[in-house]
Amino acid sequence: MKCFISIMLTLQLCIASFTVNSESINYYVIAKQAMPFQITNSDNQHSGIVSDIIANIFVDDYTVNYHTYPFNRMISELEAGGKKNWITYGSPSWGGVQAANLSDTPIYTVNHSILTHIKSDFVYRELSDIKDKVFILLYGFDYPNLQPYIDKGEIKELRVKDYGAAFRILDKMPQDAVFIEMTSRIKYNLKMQSRDLNNYHLQDFSALIPSYPIYLAFDPNMDSELQKFINQQLSTLTGSGTLQDIINRYI
Repeated sequence: MKCFISIMLTLQLCIASFTVNSESINYYVIAKQAMPFQITNSDNQHSGIVSDIIANIFVDDYTVNYHTYPFNRMISELEAGGKKNWITYGSPSWGGVQAANLSDTPIYTVNHSILTHIKSDFVYRELSDIKDKVFILLYGFDYPNLQPYIDKGEIKELRVKDYGAAFRILDKMPQDAVFIEMTSRIKYNLKMQSRDLNNYHLQDFSALIPSYPIYLAFDPNMDSELQKFINQQLSTLTGSGTLQDIINRYI
C-alpha cells in the first residue's frame, strides 16, 4: 500500500511538472524603442536585459513565442488580453496593464536624466530653468510626472520615433532642446550610434522623475504554478549574481 501511494504521488508530481512545462510562454517585445532592455536585430534575434532574463528563466523545456510590436500596438494587444501566459516588463509607476501583475522582485532600478548638447550652457536646478526649452520625448511613451506641465502648456514637447532623431535635434538646436529619457537608454543608444557622450551633457532629473524599480510583468490570468516557477527562477538568478551579470553586459 505504501509503495502504491508513493507511486501515485510521483505520478502526480510528474503530471504537475508536465502541465507547467507544456505551456507556451508569449513574450512581448517593444520594437526599436526599448534598448537596452529589449533588443531585436535584423535577423530577428533577441537580446537585452529583459530578453536575456527571459532566456535564462526558460532555458529548458519551455516554448517561448516572441511577439514584437511598436509600443502602442503592444499595449493595445495586452489590454485586449494578449496571448495566453504573456510576459513583458513593467512598473507600478507606469500603471495600466504593465502594472497589473508584477514579479515578486524587481529586475532593475530606473533613473532619468536630461541630455543636452555640449554647446549648451544650460544647467538644471529647478523646473523654471527649463520652461523655455523644447522637451524631446519618445513617441508613444507616457511621462506621468511631466504630463501636468504639458497639459498646462508650461512644457513644450516634441515627440520623436527613435533615439537617432532625438540626438539629431539636440545637434541642430543645442541651446533650445533637451532630451528627457532613462539614463541607461541614453548611454546605450549613444554608444550604439557611435556618438561620443563627451559631446553631450547628462544631468540628473530625479527631482521631477524619481528613480523607480521595474519588474517582469505578467498576464493577470497567468497560470499560478507557472508564475510561481518564474518568481522562483528570478530569485535564483538574483541570488546567484546572474541577474547583475546580465545587467552589466549592457550598462
